[in-house]
Amino acid sequence: MNPKVRLIIEETFPKIIERHIRTRPTVESTQKSLDSYLRMGYAAVKNLPPEERELNEKALDTAYTASMQHLHDFHAREKSQSGTVEGTGKETI
Repeated sequence: MNPKVRLIIEETFPKIIERHIRTRPTVESTQKSLDSYLRMGYAAVKNLPPEERELNEKALDTAYTASMQHLHDFHAREKSQSGTVEGTGKETI
């Protein structure tokens, strides 16, 4: 795998999600960051042989999709917990 692609997949995408969870910017701004690095990854492999390029692009797509799913799952859990009294599982009235 291309070293730049590996860095994006293994370090950059997870750090963007971790930062989102800590600082709570908008989902849209986090998605823009992920999109930007996805495009950088595509640019890094555009001149590789077709098979190698395809392998790297699939890895990027998979990591991007997993990052977006993590983001949406985090907010879904947060929403489902917002209607409960913390620690009891009972809804507030």
